[in-house]
Amino acid sequence: MPRSLLGQVIALHVVVALIAGGVLFWSASALLHQTSGHFQRDLLRRQAALSIASMNAGNRATRDTVLSSGMAVSVIGPDRRVQRSEGPSRPDILSAAILNTTPHFFRRGAVGAYSAPAGRGWVVVSQDDADPAVVTDDIVRAFLLRFALICLPLAALAPLVVLLLVRRLTLRMRAVSAIAATIGPRALEVRLPRGHLPLEAEPLAEATNAALDRLAHALHVQSAFAADVAHELRTPLAVIRLLADALGDPGVRGPILAAVDRAARVIAQLLVLADLEKPLESQGVAFDLADLAEAVVTDRAPAILASGRTIALERGDGDVQVRGYPDALRLALENLVDNAGRHTAPGTAIVVRAGPKGRLSVSDDGDPVPEATLAKLTHRLWRDAGPEVEGSGIGLSIVERVVNAHAGTLGIQRGGDGRGLTFTMALPVSRDGD
Repeated sequence: MPRSLLGQVIALHVVVALIAGGVLFWSASALLHQTSGHFQRDLLRRQAALSIASMNAGNRATRDTVLSSGMAVSVIGPDRRVQRSEGPSRPDILSAAILNTTPHFFRRGAVGAYSAPAGRGWVVVSQDDADPAVVTDDIVRAFLLRFALICLPLAALAPLVVLLLVRRLTLRMRAVSAIAATIGPRALEVRLPRGHLPLEAEPLAEATNAALDRLAHALHVQSAFAADVAHELRTPLAVIRLLADALGDPGVRGPILAAVDRAARVIAQLLVLADLEKPLESQGVAFDLADLAEAVVTDRAPAILASGRTIALERGDGDVQVRGYPDALRLALENLVDNAGRHTAPGTAIVVRAGPKGRLSVSDDGDPVPEATLAKLTHRLWRDAGPEVEGSGIGLSIVERVVNAHAGTLGIQRGGDGRGLTFTMALPVSRDGD
């Protein structure tokens, strides 16, 4: 059987149509032959009665009146010999006739016969269905042929009608599927329409909409929880910073302030991640990627240079206009630059490239990265560095979420000589900049 519903319905209806056509043809044929046989038996009975009436009237010398073509009438005496015969000679019928006190119908091949007692003798009446003058069987055959010519198109029309109905149904289901395909982070409020599907499929649409409602509520609760936790932690961290600033010993104050800054950065990332988990209410604004990259490099350059690494900016030709959320993209680019400075050895060269088109990339020439590590870099909370390297494990997952929110892609690949990594954010170019 075909896997598709349409194919199964068509195959089923073709089989049913063939079976129904065969049964209908057989039933009509049997009914017509039964009617034809009844008509013939009645005709034979009437012919025998007419011959007996003629014998009783004493008209033995006159010829019997034959009611139909192909009819033969034989009068048999008490000695079981033929006394008189009218019509075609049929000795095999006479030899097979049942001669007793009750009438009998019998058949030999295409010849139907009837024997009835007449006085001290019998009358045997027979008719050959194959006689050219007998039209009963011809009518039956002609009718069956025409009946078959009518039944075959009707049998073929039934699957065609079902095909059209199923086609109309599948088009409606595809329309609903197209609506379902639009449901995503940007359109969590979209629901499957009611009234477009058959009544049997409506419960599925209702259950799907209910599941989407629960999912949207769970995402809202999750993002709200993360945002609430991050906001609640800001005040204690501000207090800790104030107290640390009051410490007179630089050796104690420095590590405390560094830990507070790290915690503050994690909280900021959690807030951004919580915002990105919410449905996006607009398409953002148009801005230039090169300007954003220049601002990030300018801001991060002092810390990168102080760590013994270098950082450079390469701008593409012309403006690189994209539409989106510059604050989120700036955080993503800062995460990539910070990761490059955090996970490479001193002396590493970091290059930030803006362009061509909507590409924004960060490359380094650090140590080679194992193949197994590449596939896990964007996993949330996954860390492959030692305890001496700071990091929360959510930086790259935030980068990937920001890129996805802009309908872009995040590519990770090794450098040209097999050293270091290149992270590329490919974003759709704004039409305002085309």
